Amino acid sequence: MKKSILAVLLVACAAVGAKAQTLTFGVKGGLNVAKLTNIDDSHTRASIYAGGFANFALNDMFAIQPELLYSGQGYYYRDAFDNKYTTKLGYINIPVMFQVHLVEEFFLEAGPQVGFLASAKAKAGKVTVDIKDDMSTADFGVGFGLGYQFPIGVGVTARYMFGLTDAYKNATEAHKNSVASIGLTYTFNKKFKL
Repeated sequence: MKKSILAVLLVACAAVGAKAQTLTFGVKGGLNVAKLTNIDDSHTRASIYAGGFANFALNDMFAIQPELLYSGQGYYYRDAFDNKYTTKLGYINIPVMFQVHLVEEFFLEAGPQVGFLASAKAKAGKVTVDIKDDMSTADFGVGFGLGYQFPIGVGVTARYMFGLTDAYKNATEAHKNSVASIGLTYTFNKKFKL
């Protein structure tokens, strides 16, 4: 786990150290549709994500974008009596995305992510239990996506992130995060030349 975290931090440092032509900052947010793998009869849980990013444009085609995001994740299932059980997970995620602009406005992206568990709760009816001690504190994953940036600073993005580490500490099967997201971005006008 420590090696995974170190790898993401090294990539982020390399991004900062890269000779970028321009640096811009922005904010983003949207909808997550998430679940954990290998849980029978489980369903996706809808939640939100929000945060900020720095975009290092290496040239007209390539960019590196580290982000800092809050991400709501988890899943739910219903038993034979239609009782609903929900697991709500909250992560602080740090993805570092490598972007390729096929045209000026449209890009594809892929990259690693490390996430730190901020909260974990299980809910059954009116009863909510904190299960943070049962969960892994860090989550390493890989994601890919695409986006479109309008000239006015607003953008639209879609991304899929899949976990590489087990979300539970002592589970007999591997339960990994699986998160699809769609949202909006806003890039501030100010560009810093580097």
